[in-house]
Amino acid sequence: MSNGEPAQKTGFPYTNRAVVEIDGQRYWEWETVNVRLAIFEHPPNTFRFTCSEASPPAQDFMAMRIVPGQKCTIFLDGYLAIDGEVVTRQVYYDAHQHTVEIQGAGKTVRLGESSVVSQTHEWQKTTFTQLARLICAPFGIGCVGAAVKDKVFERISANPAETNWELLERHARQTQTPLGETSRGQLALNPPSSGASAIEGSNILIGREVIHSLKAVGEGGEGGDFTMFGQRPGNDQQWGAAVNQLMAEAPPITKLFGKGFLPKVGLNEAPPWSNDQLQDRSKFESNYADTLQIWVTCTLLGWQRNGTVPPAGGLWQPNDRVTVYSPMLVMFSRTLKLKAVTFTQDNQSGTRSTIELVNSLALGGEPAARGAPDESDPTGGGKIESPG
Repeated sequence: MSNGEPAQKTGFPYTNRAVVEIDGQRYWEWETVNVRLAIFEHPPNTFRFTCSEASPPAQDFMAMRIVPGQKCTIFLDGYLAIDGEVVTRQVYYDAHQHTVEIQGAGKTVRLGESSVVSQTHEWQKTTFTQLARLICAPFGIGCVGAAVKDKVFERISANPAETNWELLERHARQTQTPLGETSRGQLALNPPSSGASAIEGSNILIGREVIHSLKAVGEGGEGGDFTMFGQRPGNDQQWGAAVNQLMAEAPPITKLFGKGFLPKVGLNEAPPWSNDQLQDRSKFESNYADTLQIWVTCTLLGWQRNGTVPPAGGLWQPNDRVTVYSPMLVMFSRTLKLKAVTFTQDNQSGTRSTIELVNSLALGGEPAARGAPDESDPTGGGKIESPG
């Protein structure tokens, strides 16, 4: 697979199934399957499986004795989707049925459920990439990728009772860095795009497009940008006006729908140590607000990307670049970014993928070094065509 992910497992029982591996034991006879991979959600990777039988034999029901805390790996159609742990087990039974539901998440779930532990709660002259690796290390969680704007913070301080994920997220926003998780359970900084996948033909089962103008930034100009305010602490070398309130503005990235005068203001939680850092945060918030303006959701058959443009195949991944082609949608020829994908399977609907798409720059865009096409290039990703 691309992006260094493991190769597909073939043969029974992996093909066309969701398989949970725990301590060498494999479980695959699920009644319903729900696996979600996302960017800027916590936890990024989650799963929920249910098994229900009218009168299960005792031997078969013993196989369902999965308990919270067990480490597990989730495979979809033979591809590793999540490396994580079981978080919740629910059991219900009566005279007519027995039902077990297993819920879990990737390894980074612990970052959002644990407070920052540090002797000083402070890091000097540290970049966000360095901070992320330091925070992940005690949990045995790897960290891949790098911040989009990886400038040095003169000082990073953790707030009392703040979780590790909260500390990471507020500095990720200041460095324009989307947060996600790899299938191996590593924290992903600005996850790479698998790029040129394609879907040809009539593959959209359900299409939904939401365009809402009031949540995004106005048309720019005086008072029409996204304005961020912040203040850095003083020291023996700098005080007074040198550390006074800083301000930075960024215009909107989308001007298609005539929003008019609609200014936005935000407070920078992490002290900005330079005007550039505050400008980066302002630009990020302006871009991210655009996810609330344009949201395209498509439900497709199967779990794998397909099409004629490499790398066809493999699971849909957050940050994939996708071009939706559908005459019913206003955004039919625009290259979008995949913010989240939900894989499902049950007896009524079969095997499906529901992908949620937003503007490319709303998720930080793509570093130029990766050779990604411009956001306005409609040929930069996979093409999804509507029925008929």
